[in-house]
Amino acid sequence: MAGIKTIEQQQYQRKIYNVSELNRRCKQTLESQFSTIWLEAEISNLAMPASGHWYFSLKDSKAQVRCAMFKGKNRACRVPPDEGMKVLVRAKVSLFEPRGEFQLIVEYLEPAGIGQLLQQYEELKSKLALEGLFDEQSKQEISHCYHTIGIITSSTGAAIHDVISVIRRRYPLQKLIIYPCLVQGNQAADQIINQIILANQRNEVELLLLVRGGGSMEDLWCFNSELLARTIHHSCLPIVTGIGHEVDFTIADYVADLRAPTPSAAAERTTQDQREVSEHLNALTVWQISFIELKLQNLSQKLDWLQRQLQSPERLIKNREQQLELLKQRMVTCVQQKLNQSQNLLHTSHLKLSHLDPGALIQTAIERHLQLKTRLIQAIEKNLSASVNRFREFSLLLDSLSPLATLGRGYSLTKTADGTLVKDVTQIKIGDTIFSTLKNASLESQVTKATQLNADTTVPVPPQDALINT
Repeated sequence: MAGIKTIEQQQYQRKIYNVSELNRRCKQTLESQFSTIWLEAEISNLAMPASGHWYFSLKDSKAQVRCAMFKGKNRACRVPPDEGMKVLVRAKVSLFEPRGEFQLIVEYLEPAGIGQLLQQYEELKSKLALEGLFDEQSKQEISHCYHTIGIITSSTGAAIHDVISVIRRRYPLQKLIIYPCLVQGNQAADQIINQIILANQRNEVELLLLVRGGGSMEDLWCFNSELLARTIHHSCLPIVTGIGHEVDFTIADYVADLRAPTPSAAAERTTQDQREVSEHLNALTVWQISFIELKLQNLSQKLDWLQRQLQSPERLIKNREQQLELLKQRMVTCVQQKLNQSQNLLHTSHLKLSHLDPGALIQTAIERHLQLKTRLIQAIEKNLSASVNRFREFSLLLDSLSPLATLGRGYSLTKTADGTLVKDVTQIKIGDTIFSTLKNASLESQVTKATQLNADTTVPVPPQDALINT
């Protein structure tokens, strides 16, 4: 009986699970054994309750599996699922513990066939990146100030209305040229390329906006054309893209000089704000007024300085007198220095003579003293004569410039009754009263006859009445 175990002993050695523990262990095993998987199948039993979560089954011809896609994940779906749609999903294998149901937790969902498009997209993106088409140094700088902007898009789509609305709100004076084309379908890429080439040839705009509203990956596929990417890269005109929504990235976005998340954002980033322009103009006006006022102030100060530098004849004479006085003082000082030197020399000679034989030394000293005295007198007379001559020259010059000197030589100044200086006989008429100024008197005269000099005959001046009648 020792080798036979009782039922109680067998139950004691077994691992006994309850349902909850079994379902939990199965869930842990499934999630640990299977990493994230990709699955292609057909949707059935689709349910979209108010909670925002999606519940459906994925099936093929032989089997099906329950799936759940929670609200936080399904928001990123560009194309909503539909009954019978064939889809490609990325999911985690799991188990719904309360009912012990095997299920998939879907993290990503797209229509079947998108995977191949994504592969083509990534391959082209890598190829163009290696060629340097995405490098920032090859892109043109985008500003907010353009005279004319071109818009490449569908003429009937919502994008063109959004762009024009934003531009008219921000800067109503902005000039626009629309290059209409398809933005979806097999012919769209070729039409977009042709419009870019046309805009470059016409050279009538300074910037191109390539815009389109949101859509699925298939809808936006024309913007992933390799030929379109190379056309954008070689465009002389800068190109800004605003394609789809913020999460949409096309090859055209990577090649463009600037990528905006939406068409409206592209319009915002490439146009001026009229309020900012007005503020800038006001600031510029204030600066110009301040600059002009400062310039006028500097010119006024310079004019005042120049006026102060102008000298009248009286001031010029006074300056010359001051210069003569200065020269006289310098000359007297020089003569005094020479006399002092001679006295010192004479004193030195006397000292020497007191220690030497006074014979020839005294005679030599006397002669030298006389020579120095003579030279000093000559120098003094010469300097005084030169100073007197210069003073006389200045006096004669001033006299020659004075109108009184001219009158002193027998001339007179003649003026009409209104004070006009008479320079020609045609300025007066017979009967006019004229006033003459002499050196020491003034005369009042009436014209009775006028003779023109250096003429063969006397030309009489017509009477005043005759001139008036004429």
